[in-house]
Amino acid sequence: MVKKRILLADDEEDIKTVVAMFLEAQGYEVVTAFDGLDALEKVRTEKPDLILLDIMMPVLDGFEVCRRLKENEETAKIPILILSAAAHVESVNRGLKAGAKDYIVKPFEPEKLVEKIEQFIGK
Repeated sequence: MVKKRILLADDEEDIKTVVAMFLEAQGYEVVTAFDGLDALEKVRTEKPDLILLDIMMPVLDGFEVCRRLKENEETAKIPILILSAAAHVESVNRGLKAGAKDYIVKPFEPEKLVEKIEQFIGK
């Protein structure tokens, strides 16, 4: 069985480690990126089934990464879930307007994250 591949783009190593370990235990393959530019490159080379994207990252923020991916016909269909500590209504609206399928506020319940992932790409 082929595992679904998830790209996790976040500049906080602790979050990447915990989330990646949890998702791998759920049967997903996880690829990580440390900033927005790295995320764009990893999408191109790794072809993820879904992207978990932080907003506040160096080089390019998550809004810009999301916008660029949605403008490119090769990556426009990949579901993007934003994971961010920014809980302001403006941030949520901006993320959804940029093309994200959902916006999950940190800290979050890992089980809820898996439910959202399964909603978009299955198990």
